[in-house]
Amino acid sequence: MIRAVIFDCFGVVISDALSVMTGELYQAHPEAEAQVHRWLDQANKNEISSEELSTRMSALFGLSFDEYRAQLFQHEVKDQVLLDYIADLRSHHKTALLSNIPKGSLQRRFSSEELARYFDAVVASGEVGYAKPEAEVYEITADRLGVRLDECVFTDDREPYCEGARRIGMQAILYQDFSQFQRELEVLLANA
Repeated sequence: MIRAVIFDCFGVVISDALSVMTGELYQAHPEAEAQVHRWLDQANKNEISSEELSTRMSALFGLSFDEYRAQLFQHEVKDQVLLDYIADLRSHHKTALLSNIPKGSLQRRFSSEELARYFDAVVASGEVGYAKPEAEVYEITADRLGVRLDECVFTDDREPYCEGARRIGMQAILYQDFSQFQRELEVLLANA
């Protein structure tokens, strides 16, 4: 029986502006990709601060710190249709937000009231020290929801993170768009 649905943040609940920005950078400077991934991994596990990540990224993009942050936040758009669906889901299922994100970064994107309205649990990798696809971050999320791993459906726009969830017993849906996700989730819920 499915009792909880867990959502990734960037690329699912909010558009992934950083991926768009870095995609353009990698085309011009392919050698930068490995460095960016190292920095993101460090920030996602709270080994460097969000501010340090932004400082490094702004230098890489040739922007000031403020210009980099402004560009990033300007292109991050919340999917209100999905958020409304999540609010409806909460009447029958527990919901969580699980994101690879530096400590404190979700609070710049959501008010505490928004997080409380949509999610029963919020897990940021930078706050717990584990990042997807590490098993511990999924386990922490299920624990905070008070459900077993096999009672969860996880959705993410990146297959390696979906696979990480499947390896520990969750079901997972690769998120492509809202309609596709809704159809696949409703099939899972109907068969549970």
